[in-house]
Amino acid sequence: MRKYIVQILQEIQDNPKVIETYKDDVPLRILFEYAFLSEKKMILPEGEPPYKPADEPLGMTPTNLFSEMKKLYIFCRADLTPLKRESLFISFIEGLKKEEASIIIAAKDQTLHKLYPKITRKLVSDAGFIPPLPKKVKESATS
Repeated sequence: MRKYIVQILQEIQDNPKVIETYKDDVPLRILFEYAFLSEKKMILPEGEPPYKPADEPLGMTPTNLFSEMKKLYIFCRADLTPLKRESLFISFIEGLKKEEASIIIAAKDQTLHKLYPKITRKLVSDAGFIPPLPKKVKESATS
């Protein structure tokens, strides 16, 4: 049985070395791209929007992150009105369990590392999910 993203992220948080076992996981790659790459920053207000998370147990919700991850590009589309983008986002996370919605909200705000402190941009890029920071950015970030 396939693990849910919540379970995978917790497993990586508990033991960062297991990230290597998920190298070919496309939904996880998509999540990490939106969570760490500035060019994938969602055009949505910061913070948690008002929403009602799904009440069902994990796996019994109307949807889950594996099936919905491909839709994240919608929240980066500049051709949508802010209201439309925000209402689509709220509809999106209302179909998820609260833990999954929290992950998407953290990815939107690019603060996944606050939910899972051991899952850093360096860990994710070293594992090959996203490209490493360019040298110029590294140098200015360290000085």
